[in-house]
This record gives sequence, C-alpha cells and structure tokens, in this order.
Amino acid sequence: MNRPLALWWIKKDFRLADNPALTAALAAHERVLAVFFFEPDLLAAPETSAFHVAAWCEALTELRRRLEAHGGEVLVLHRGAVAGAGYIHEQQRIGTIYSHQEIGSELTYRRDRAMANWVAANGVDWHELPQTGVFRGGLDRDRRAKRWKDFMRAENILPTPAPEALNKLRIPPGRLTGENLPTEALRPDTFGHALTPDQRRYRQAISEAAAENTLRGFLYERGECYSGGISSPNLAFTCGSRLSVHLAWGTLTGRQVYAATEARQEELKDREDGEAKVWRKSLRSFKSRLHWRDHFIQRLESESGMEFTPLNPAYEDLPTPGDGYLDTWLAGRTGWPLVDACMRCAATTGFLNFRMRAFITSVAVHSLRIDWRKILYPTARLWADYEPGIHISQTQMQAGVVGINQLRIYSPDKQLADHDKEAVFIKQWIPELRDTEPQAILRHHLSPVPGYPTPPVDWRENSRAMKADYYAIKTLPETRQLAEEVYARHGSRKGPRRPPRKKTKPA
Repeated sequence: MNRPLALWWIKKDFRLADNPALTAALAAHERVLAVFFFEPDLLAAPETSAFHVAAWCEALTELRRRLEAHGGEVLVLHRGAVAGAGYIHEQQRIGTIYSHQEIGSELTYRRDRAMANWVAANGVDWHELPQTGVFRGGLDRDRRAKRWKDFMRAENILPTPAPEALNKLRIPPGRLTGENLPTEALRPDTFGHALTPDQRRYRQAISEAAAENTLRGFLYERGECYSGGISSPNLAFTCGSRLSVHLAWGTLTGRQVYAATEARQEELKDREDGEAKVWRKSLRSFKSRLHWRDHFIQRLESESGMEFTPLNPAYEDLPTPGDGYLDTWLAGRTGWPLVDACMRCAATTGFLNFRMRAFITSVAVHSLRIDWRKILYPTARLWADYEPGIHISQTQMQAGVVGINQLRIYSPDKQLADHDKEAVFIKQWIPELRDTEPQAILRHHLSPVPGYPTPPVDWRENSRAMKADYYAIKTLPETRQLAEEVYARHGSRKGPRRPPRKKTKPA
C-alpha cells in the first residue's frame, strides 16, 4: 500500500527560496504533491480583480517552469480548496498538508476554518508555517518588536531546495489530473477576469526572478531617492521600492528584503561621501517601513472582524451622507484634478504611492463623506499589490475610525500644489486637461476650467462638518476608554505615544 501523500498547498507563496512550507514538506516526505486551487469563491469575491488573477497566473506559470527544470510539477485545480483536497484524498489519500499562515480577508479566513474542520474529520495533519513577522495566537505588543527582529534575522532565511529535493514534487500516476487549464501560460481571462491593454502594459511582472531583479534594482540603482521621493505621485514609480506586489503574492519575503537591505547598509557604512549619506538615510527609512508593514497586518491577524467593524466601535455610526458619490469618486470625475488623476492612474497601473492612497481615502471619507466600508472592496480591486492586512488597516486608519491616531484631512488643492504644481501627473492621466496651463489647473477650484467638472461638494464646508461629527464622538468618555483598549491591543510600541492635537489642520 502506498504511503499517504504530503501536500504543499500553494497559496500566496509562489517561490522556492525562504519558503517554510515547501522546505518542511520536502524535508519530511519522499513524495510531495504541489497543488494550487483557482477557487471559484475567490475569483468571484468583491475584492478580486484582474490584477490579482493575473498575479496568480503569472507567478504560478513561472513557478511551474522553474520546477519543471528539476523534474517537479504543480497540480492546478479549478475548485475550492476543501473540495479540491477531498478530490485528491479520494484518489491518493493525503496524510499531511503544508501551507503558509495566510492573513487574509474574511473569505480566506472562512476557507481556512473549513479546511481545519476537513483535516480533523479525515485524520489529516495540517502544518501552517509563518512566512512573515506576523504572529498567531496570544501576542504581547510590548514584546513584539524584539520577536519581529528575531524572526527577520538573515540566518533564518531558508535556501532554495536542492534539485534532487525539488524532483520529489511529482504528480503521482493514476486518475489525479488537472482540469484542462493551459499549462504554458495561464491567463486571467480563463477565469473571467480580463486585463485591458493599458493594464497589461503598465502592470509589474510578478515572479521570483522579477522580485529578485526589483530588489537589486532598488538597493543599488533606484533607492537613493526613496527618502523625499516617495511622497510624489510622479517620483514614486521610480523612487519607491516597487516590492509590494512581490511581498503581497509571496514571490519574495520580507525577511529576504530586510536581510538584503541590511547587507547594503553594511556596504555603505564606512563611506563618507554625500551620495552614501543620502543612500543611508533612504535605506533607514525603507527598513522602518518593513516593520510597519507587518505591524499593520498583525492588526488583521489579531482582530479579523475589522473588515466590517471599526477597531474603535464608537465610530460605527459616524454619519455618511455622501455614499451616493462613490461612483463619481471611483471613476475619477470628482473635479478635483489630483484625486481624479490618482483614481485613473490606479485603475490602469494597479499602483499608487502611499501618500496618494491616504489622500484619496481621506477625500472619499472626509470630504465626500462616504462610509469607509463602501470604498474597501472597490479600492482593493485597484491595487495590484492588494494585501488585506495593509489595505483594511490603512483604510480604517486614514478614515479615522481607529481613534488612536491624529485625524488627517487632506486638502485636494494643497496636495496638488505641493506634489504636482507643474501638472505633470495630472496631464498624464487626465487627457481633457492636457492642453490646459498648469496655473489654470491649480486654480480650477477658483476659476473652473471649461469642459472639466467642478467638485460635487464644497471641500471646506464638508470637511468642517465631518470634523464636527468626528470630534463629537471622539471627546466622549466612553470613546476615550475604547481608544485606550484599541491602543493596548494594536498600538505601536516603538516610541512614546503622543496625545493627538486639539486642532486638525488640512494636510
């Protein structure tokens, strides 16, 4: 009788290096089946877009090619994970499943709970292994920073398995087959998601090789301008690391990035020239953001309900009279040039720098007064680097419903003047303004440009009303008590907490 099969369930870990689930499976078993499920529920989810399906297809195709070079294979099934595991179990009998710990939306969390029930009912062992500095189970926030640094140490990085080990990844003979999916180049339109020609042109390649090239390009060529360049919607495409898609889809780990950054810092530490000083400043700033990335994902791991409910429940009923403006905002036709350019850029490229993502969220929630939950899934679909823990946490934070951070209300006119006063970004993404002088675009709120819409609301008036509603809730004793509880569960411990200012100035 054949031994039970070990399964490497590929989720968002499309790589061979530093892959705890793959490494553990190959170390413990003589035959391992690698499997990826194109899950109908995920394909149809309100958070899923063609950007995401394209990432699965491309990263999986490249992973299969790398494995085939060593005699390895990946079984691809178009069915739910639990149903797929049941199908495999009927044919070959699964003994153990290996996967990474996914910190996803409610949909994947529910799927994983169903899988836990299935393995328990069928006598299957399931090992979920962490691939990020996000910790499952009880977490002491006061000790998290040390635990995170211990996890990120370079000596913990796992090497690419040897070719003879990868040769174990074979689909066993018999009736176990994939479902007539393309083997050479999986395409998102196979699963009902089609990229536009412009989206195909602008989107980043997502594979382990592309991740390595992007990391090296950032650390040795582009990253010098990171500090001071990432706030600009124009410069961020070059000065930003552009690693977020690879971290989101697991073609690279944060631990690999952290170690490579520290190695680059070591190379620069004894240089006293001006260029080296600029590099060191940028790399320090970048490395701190790797810590913040896991900090925010940890919030979703610790409190899965935040997809639907504010971390501070006092803000549950914050008035949202502007929900009807959602489609106007999404289409990039608000009449605020920088908002519209950002929305159109995101829809085409799948990318926008952090400051502009915060900015468009603020405009939606604070100026147009749309419920933050109404924008959650539509904006998730925009991001090629969609990471639920980052996206949900940042949407709540920028909306102000966490209640432990200073409320930041971004002025569309000030942001335009600060970050695109020559209207370079505006003209790239808003064709109807390409023949308009930059000064006329900057003064659109005072003297409307013919043929371009005017904002549907008065920004100053709406923002003032929103602040009044917000602070009426924030100053309540029960809200303050809830904020202390939120801080205890989710606040950063990297430094002393500063009390929020009494007044909020436009950002």
